[in-house]
Amino acid sequence: MNILIEPVRPEDIPVASAMLGRAYVTSPLNVAVFGENLRPNEALMGFLLEFVTSRQFYIARESGQIVGAMGMAEWPNCQQSPSEAPMPPALLKEFRGSRLRMKKWSQAWAERDPKEHHWHFGPFGVLPEKQRQGIGSRLLTYFCEHIDRLGAAAYLETDKPENLQLYQRFDFTVTAEAPVLGVPNWFMWRSPRKSRL
Repeated sequence: MNILIEPVRPEDIPVASAMLGRAYVTSPLNVAVFGENLRPNEALMGFLLEFVTSRQFYIARESGQIVGAMGMAEWPNCQQSPSEAPMPPALLKEFRGSRLRMKKWSQAWAERDPKEHHWHFGPFGVLPEKQRQGIGSRLLTYFCEHIDRLGAAAYLETDKPENLQLYQRFDFTVTAEAPVLGVPNWFMWRSPRKSRL
């Protein structure tokens, strides 16, 4: 498997947004917010990729196709408020009927965000038909090598119990569990490591 990981480019945003939207459409929290509607999931990912400048995005390519993506942001800018990245009117229309649930979701995660230096991991997704082929592990390895070079800690949230084992393989530990919009969420921390490079 020849996977290339590189920063997302502006021309990659539509394809990366669609790929992440497909990866998240069945996530329990996304279903609680949007139902099983793909369009708002794609719109949310497009908004994050294009307008949330505090977050760095990387894509995984296989034979030129975007098959995975991840975001990362350094504290204290990892919980950017809506006023810092206002949504264009077309997006606000896309989220009509979901905005209160989106706000509750965002607030619940922001309240639990650690108040010490860390790199926040996510969003993170792999094209559904390419999952369980090592692409997610390659992206996580890239992320962990990055923060290890910096001697930094990392943090993430997940609403998928099947992801816990993957994150634990990369030394994340569960620090809290709480429902968000009635959906179990796990909050995970990775202590700083020294780079092996």
